Amino acid sequence: MAKASNLTELLFGVPSNIEGYPEIARGFLGRGEYGIDAFRRYVRELGYSDAKVEEILLEIYREAKRRCADTSYEDLLAAICSEIGAFYLDLGYEGAEKFLLEAFNLRNRLYSSEKAFLLANTMNKLGIFYVQNGKVEKAEIMFEDAYTIMKELYERFKEFEFDYALAAINLGTFYFETYRSDEGLKYLFEALEHKHALPCGGAIPYFNVALCYQDLGEYDKAVEFYIKASAIALDKGFVDVKESLGRALKIASPEQVHSKVEELLSRGEIDRRKFVELTSILGRLG
Repeated sequence: MAKASNLTELLFGVPSNIEGYPEIARGFLGRGEYGIDAFRRYVRELGYSDAKVEEILLEIYREAKRRCADTSYEDLLAAICSEIGAFYLDLGYEGAEKFLLEAFNLRNRLYSSEKAFLLANTMNKLGIFYVQNGKVEKAEIMFEDAYTIMKELYERFKEFEFDYALAAINLGTFYFETYRSDEGLKYLFEALEHKHALPCGGAIPYFNVALCYQDLGEYDKAVEFYIKASAIALDKGFVDVKESLGRALKIASPEQVHSKVEELLSRGEIDRRKFVELTSILGRLG
């Protein structure tokens, strides 16, 4: 990200001349960080709660909204709405839907353009909101459309590989959560074809594949994928290794799980170091 000149740019990643809260902005500008999560940490360090973050975000939103008669502010307003929606989503506020829908409507014009990933990003957030609030049909539309957008973008521009893989994970996980594990596997395996582009190294889709196989009663495969997820998570994180191996031990005997770890070592799918670490954790878990 290019060096930002004010708090609004740091928070939303869009060039802006909207200023505000100089007493807070100065310190944050000097930290070399950006984004809402980093800003929340900084505000807490100053002794404020998330209520202060909300106050600042809403003030920036109102100013951007006021200026939006000038269409050059639409990209900024969409980014603000999407980020406030995500902030509310994290806090469990119903107001998340209002802001995410506003961002969705502003970004609809991006469909079929190189910037359509922004629309897909907002769709994924709406999908999460709808799942959390029991609106399964709406969630399905959002996740499926976000996946379609990102697959088409990836086929044209390979730099969108991460976003495409993430959209596939979201859709596959949604199918698992709505009792369609066989469909979920299709998209999770699709994501695994691009695991090198994921910060988690594939740990999350491997873990979710294991959940699907367990749901389908294919316990041997579930154990294998819990172990694969755990092996990656030893280095990458993103998945709780003890939880993952614990799940394997609930559907198979300790001897069967140890045997599967040995099998993965013999196939070269895990190295000796990970074999030792995994067997050590399994020993402690009993």
